[in-house]
Amino acid sequence: MSILDNLREGFRSWLGVTDPSDESRREMATNYSHLLDYFRGKHKKPLKTKPLQADDNLIVNLAGLVVDRNVSLLFGKGVQFDLESEGDSPEQEHIDAVWKANKKAILLHDVAEFGSVFGTCFVKFLPDALEADGKMVPRLVALDPALLEIEADPEDKDWVTAYEIEYGYMVGDQKVLRRERTEMGFFPGEAAEGEPVPMVTSWVVRRYEKTSLSGSKWDLIEETIWPYPFPPIHHWKNLPAAGSCYGRSDLSEDVIALQDGVNFVASNINKILRYHAHPKTWGRGFGTMSRASWGADEMITLPDAEGAIQNLEMSSDLASSAGFLQFLRQVLFDISRTVDLSSMADKLGALTNFGLRVLFKDSLDKLGTKRELYGDALVEINRRLLVLAEIGEDGGSVNWPEPLPVDEFNQAQTVQVDLGAGIVDKQTAAEKRGYNWEVVKGRLANQQAAGDSVGAAILRAFSQGK
Repeated sequence: MSILDNLREGFRSWLGVTDPSDESRREMATNYSHLLDYFRGKHKKPLKTKPLQADDNLIVNLAGLVVDRNVSLLFGKGVQFDLESEGDSPEQEHIDAVWKANKKAILLHDVAEFGSVFGTCFVKFLPDALEADGKMVPRLVALDPALLEIEADPEDKDWVTAYEIEYGYMVGDQKVLRRERTEMGFFPGEAAEGEPVPMVTSWVVRRYEKTSLSGSKWDLIEETIWPYPFPPIHHWKNLPAAGSCYGRSDLSEDVIALQDGVNFVASNINKILRYHAHPKTWGRGFGTMSRASWGADEMITLPDAEGAIQNLEMSSDLASSAGFLQFLRQVLFDISRTVDLSSMADKLGALTNFGLRVLFKDSLDKLGTKRELYGDALVEINRRLLVLAEIGEDGGSVNWPEPLPVDEFNQAQTVQVDLGAGIVDKQTAAEKRGYNWEVVKGRLANQQAAGDSVGAAILRAFSQGK
């Protein structure tokens, strides 16, 4: 088990000894554990098994596939941050350095996986925790939502008043439970001489601990004032959930119910095939039958005066069962708004870019919603990074890549038409085709200079009668 699994299991072990009034935390932890199990393929077995009996249960983990496809569609091609400044500004260089030090691609995939499974993403800021190009930069941590709880204003769920992280672990034979509470508060600010001290809104981080020896008592072990107007944790929704500070998971209850149906039908087909897929040889006239035998390499014998040997074969190829399994699979992907590539395998050769977008429309609409939510969060993260570095507070924008495969020939034709019509410039055309304009421009300049040198040499030779 990983460290994260140990922390989660330790937290679960504490659920039975925490405050019995904390029903919401226990319910949330149970729901998160359920979602995580389905993502990892730990589903309930649809068929009952007996001791010494073959296990025909078959788990087809489409829930995990839904999450993986959504994560890849969102961040599989990466993202670029544009701080809308001229050239290599200090702000752009700082943001690029911070994300490089934090391994941007891996971090974004971790965050998106948490969001897709649990419905909410959390990133924590640890100032001056990493080194990049000889200077210290913040570390960005993708927090496990199963360990967190948000407190918000009941009348305004977007107004967060506290974040609370809680987890347990073992130290020898002793249980240790830790809690970190980041809470909004009012604290004395700076005032000029003779002026009243103003109260400013800020955040305080308190860390508590209790052990199996201390019972229900929480001991405050550290208290730190976070000297910024925003908290050291930022959260956002994976999918909208009106009236809640938490987002929606890609694994809704109806998706999980369909996953159970897929497993049940697949397991039944598997069991039928185990018993009946092979032809069964039987014979009569072999004396008294002592037992029934169903092994693939065994024969059934029946007492009868006339001897005979024949085969029993299935009269059906289970087409209806296989069709129903495919129906459940398709409905699962439809409800999760995820494209099932197997359903369009026979159409791929004749698809145009427009046709592909029509088939992906629902999935692209969902992707657009996610890009709005994740994009806004990434801009806010960049803004906070600039504030922490004291070099600005404009988070810029996020440049998303084209999510679908592109027909290179059709795209080149479109760009050529736009250039001919004079509605785009060469730089835009080069970037549209995926070229680095600065590199292309430099090479074109070198090529022109070389051409000019050759032309000048020809003219000089002509003028000299050579």
